[in-house]
Amino acid sequence: MKKLRYLVLALPLVLGGCLEVEQHPEWLHGEYAGKKDNRHFQTRFHNDRLAWSATIQNRAMKQNEYNRANP
Repeated sequence: MKKLRYLVLALPLVLGGCLEVEQHPEWLHGEYAGKKDNRHFQTRFHNDRLAWSATIQNRAMKQNEYNRANP
């Protein structure tokens, strides 16, 4: 009876490993088969990387407490 209890407790652990699903992306002919993602500067800044970089740096400066406090 005790062995049956251990078997019932171990069965979900053993079967849990069998249900693992493959999580890697599909590759066809050596290349990724999914949609290419656009970068932020390509979609929001019309492919102007310098304007995007300036916006990010400006946002970072406004989050700096030493620059905001003006002692």
